[in-house]
Amino acid sequence: MSEPEELELQALQRQLDDAFETTRPRPGFEDDLWLRMQSRRPFTTRLGDAIAGLVAGIRAVPAVPLASVAAVLVVLLGVGLFSLSGLGRGGASGTERQLSLNAGGAAAVPTSAGSFGRLPSPVLAPAGASQGPQLSLPAPAPAAGTYAGPVTLTWAGQVNVSIGTAPVFRYSEPSTDSADQFAASLGAALERRPAGLLGLYTASDYTLSVRGTVQAPAQEPAYFILTAPSLPGVSAAGAQPADIAELFLAEHSLAPQWPYTTTVDGPADQLRVHFLRQFETPGYGLAHLVDSGGNGYGLEVDLNGNRPVLASGPLPVSLDSAPYPIISPDQAVRDALASSPPPSADGVPPVKVQLTSAELVYVLVAAGDHSFYEPAFLFSGSFQVNGVQYVKRVLVPAVDPSQRG
Repeated sequence: MSEPEELELQALQRQLDDAFETTRPRPGFEDDLWLRMQSRRPFTTRLGDAIAGLVAGIRAVPAVPLASVAAVLVVLLGVGLFSLSGLGRGGASGTERQLSLNAGGAAAVPTSAGSFGRLPSPVLAPAGASQGPQLSLPAPAPAAGTYAGPVTLTWAGQVNVSIGTAPVFRYSEPSTDSADQFAASLGAALERRPAGLLGLYTASDYTLSVRGTVQAPAQEPAYFILTAPSLPGVSAAGAQPADIAELFLAEHSLAPQWPYTTTVDGPADQLRVHFLRQFETPGYGLAHLVDSGGNGYGLEVDLNGNRPVLASGPLPVSLDSAPYPIISPDQAVRDALASSPPPSADGVPPVKVQLTSAELVYVLVAAGDHSFYEPAFLFSGSFQVNGVQYVKRVLVPAVDPSQRG
């Protein structure tokens, strides 16, 4: 091999080393996003691009030994990235590859059964309030349009939960040092500590606020990013609102490190992208995180066109987990039906509501220095009053009463 060829190979090797050392948002993120964006393009466009790329590639191949060596290195690099991304393991999606990750991106630490002791009971929304218009999970329900009149509940579904235990997750309340470390990892500097916040921080194109757990209504530690008007929009051909939100989060090291589903709502110029958090439950699968009213939530990015305006989500914290016995489906149904509010004092007849679906979910229980994500049964059913469609949701704590305080 001649000296110029050897020098060129050494330069190529350095580029490969740099590529492997580059920090990525999460394994396979770019691959998943690119595949999703490409799949939305018309088939004829994708076919034309593929043919053009093939022709260009054939024209560009020089007949020298160095090309063969470089081709081998490129193939090896592709195989390495393919393996790291997980695309060769049964076609798992980015969400599926994150099932064992907690909010901080590390596996939840398991402990022995019931090791957290007796758990605090969730504080759930009043049984009389029903939300409308009808929205099914995981889409967040509006705050307005509630029906608070009396209802009589019946059950006409099936509870497909066959497990006898479910994990409970616990985190310790974050400190100001934890908030400072989180902000520093994003490149933001502490400005001050206003009342009610762990810290207010500034970066070149946004401000960051971090707060701890809110006791009532229960809300986990969270961050809020307000971007500066000078922040440019996200430019990516063919990108949908969810793609724009994911790109923004990845660029700022905020991509969710837990399983989620995505929904988009709002007018075209004020879209909200919701990354609705899920928890992995052995023997059951993925269970949504919901608030006290049964509405799914997680992380949110508000968009003005293609420009992210606001991002808010749970502060990364380390989670411990411990299995706890849960009530049977039959007991959950009885508890749900028993939650009907008492008859109205003004003589208004109750509306008959038929609950038709049930699922296992998680709810946050704030408890001082340590707070918990606990399993619950979420029942729901739709009904109409004066032509207006409502949805009735009933949350029933899943942890066996003997394990709750």
